[in-house]
Amino acid sequence: MQKYVYKNVSVFLFIHCSRLLYSLYQSDIMADSIYYPLSRYTQPILIVLGTIGAINNQILFLSRRSLRVSSCSLYFRVLSINDLFVLYFFVLQQWLIDQYGLDADKKYEWYCKFRAFVNTVLYTISPYLVVLACFDRLCTSSTSARLRRIATIRIASILIPCVVILTSIIYFHIPIWYRLIHYPTVSSCTITDQVYIRFNAILISIYLAFLPPVLMIIFCCITIVLLRQQHRRVMPTNQARLRQRDNQLLKMLLSYVISHVLCTIPFSTTLLILVYQISNTSTLIVVLLFRLSVLLFNVNFATSFYIYTLGTPFYRHELCCLVREIYQRVHRKFHQNQTHI
Repeated sequence: MQKYVYKNVSVFLFIHCSRLLYSLYQSDIMADSIYYPLSRYTQPILIVLGTIGAINNQILFLSRRSLRVSSCSLYFRVLSINDLFVLYFFVLQQWLIDQYGLDADKKYEWYCKFRAFVNTVLYTISPYLVVLACFDRLCTSSTSARLRRIATIRIASILIPCVVILTSIIYFHIPIWYRLIHYPTVSSCTITDQVYIRFNAILISIYLAFLPPVLMIIFCCITIVLLRQQHRRVMPTNQARLRQRDNQLLKMLLSYVISHVLCTIPFSTTLLILVYQISNTSTLIVVLLFRLSVLLFNVNFATSFYIYTLGTPFYRHELCCLVREIYQRVHRKFHQNQTHI
């Protein structure tokens, strides 16, 4: 009788575990069936739109004098270049890994370490360029002559390399802890130390996801207050035009900040929940939400041109003027060739 009971208990546990594993397997399949189609169709669109937008930003900020002379425009130009690096060095490679399994991380350990480090640095540089642009607008709007001297192209060309160097120093430990782990059937570029995983997650959440939006909002709020104070003062016509241009650049910046915050909050939230297991929600669901939040976070690196164009009449006006000039030059050239014939 006792053997019979043990046998039934064993059968029950076997069936229960089998059903549990099957349900987890089914959940994993369902998660993949949601993530991979979204990745397949959204990421190429982001890459194409981001490339077109970044090129247009470079042409516009370089060719239009009203934009070229502003230090804030230099931050926007470098931001567009860094966004291109992110799109092609991370988004494109991740898409190739997701869809075709083309992953060099699993073959070379040096590339595993290098890619993990460079991806994190590039991801972080863009938000802090926007922070510098917000601080630049604050300095421009200040009544202090000392602060206004900071809002120059010369200072901007110094601050940008400083951000790159500081970010690289903060993430110097990433290549040390990443390892290429070989399993019986597959290899993986990952971190094995659980303490470091949690440390890295909190560092990325604070330095990449939390601190930049907070600084952006603080600087923009202070700038708005300063601008309201200046509206009460009567200024000469030339200064009023410059102030109008600066206000339009601030609007461009505010539009980008709002978009960045909306795309970043899901990423930082799901990252903390996943690593620290804050929620009682199934781990598979949290992993799926995190992977989807990364896709949303990638939108930050492809939409700046379209946010500027839709958000500010000033940028649209400069874009229309540029298109008109290009059309007139092409038309004039074509007309000259026709007369020579």
